[in-house]
Amino acid sequence: MIGLVMCGGKGTRMDSLEEKLLIKYKNPVIQHVITALQDSRIFSKIVCVTSPNAPKTRQFVNALGINTIETEGNGYVDDLSEALLNFDETVFVASGDMALLDDKIVRKVV
Repeated sequence: MIGLVMCGGKGTRMDSLEEKLLIKYKNPVIQHVITALQDSRIFSKIVCVTSPNAPKTRQFVNALGINTIETEGNGYVDDLSEALLNFDETVFVASGDMALLDDKIVRKVV
């Protein structure tokens, strides 16, 4: 199963000049989500979906060694649909702004 993290949004809900997924809650918000998926030990691969809206987020997750798929950045549904075309197996999708997600929750949901 693939763990897919959506992290290419504009960040308008958080009304911040900084890319929202890099805002720190101990660590950048996106890192909490990635760690939760990794620690669950369920996924054969974790992939982050980025867009031109979030270039620093893409750089950050690439520095963590996480693969990325860059979509056009036309909105959550369009970007998710575009990303899913890359996979033939089951995909678990998480939003990149779920800072309170942990491995126990992921295992329970899956």
